[in-house]
Amino acid sequence: MKILRITPYFTFFLSLLLLASCSKDESTQADPTVANKQALGSSARDFLSADAFTSLRVEIAYVAGFKPSATTLNNLRSFFAERLNKPDGITFIETVVPATTVGSLERDEYVKIEADNRTAFNAGDELAVWIFFADQSSEKDDATSRILGTAYRNTSCIIFEKTLRDFSNRIGGASLTQLETVTTEHEFGHLFGLVNLGTPMVRDHEDEQPNDDGIDALNKHCDQENCLMYFQTVADATSSAMTGLPTFGAFCLEDLRANGGK
Repeated sequence: MKILRITPYFTFFLSLLLLASCSKDESTQADPTVANKQALGSSARDFLSADAFTSLRVEIAYVAGFKPSATTLNNLRSFFAERLNKPDGITFIETVVPATTVGSLERDEYVKIEADNRTAFNAGDELAVWIFFADQSSEKDDATSRILGTAYRNTSCIIFEKTLRDFSNRIGGASLTQLETVTTEHEFGHLFGLVNLGTPMVRDHEDEQPNDDGIDALNKHCDQENCLMYFQTVADATSSAMTGLPTFGAFCLEDLRANGGK
């Protein structure tokens, strides 16, 4: 049964405008937010290593009533501790965002929500990241596809929490914590530069096969079916049949470690 089409940002995850990172660049002096407005994947090594940033500030933004579960947030803390070299620690802060009124969200709208509400930006040796759990679905949803999350800048992603809850509330639906955890960790995989998106591949494992619609939509995903970054993994998380939470496969772990991660 087809639930959704997993595609890169142009419909699901990825922006392929590979702009040069200007983290810690002189251009940030005029606007300290510039370093957090770069292309997806350009801060991969900043996340993974302690070369430029020794700590991480995670801004969890959500509309009242759409906060992710405490277990999801604990899973995310463990996920970061296992993969990121941040000797000075990882801090979570929360920001409550006003309810959206525009209906389903397109990119320009959630970018504006971030601009209006984000408080954490790179400062000194601390890297900052924004995660917004939205009270609306994606404007790109259609009769055969539901978008669960999108990483769209070097330190920005949106989780369509309303859609996750719609799936969880169905008969036989997966637990909300499973959906939140898998979707959020998959999106962070893209922020970490996977697959071949700012973190170089040690060996070739980028899935370049067309999906069942004949669309070459699997770029920047892993071709290993047991991996968190496999294109179908997030779709599988919508089912209660999933046992255990998926993790990075051997090839993705190899890439992360080679780029400064654990």
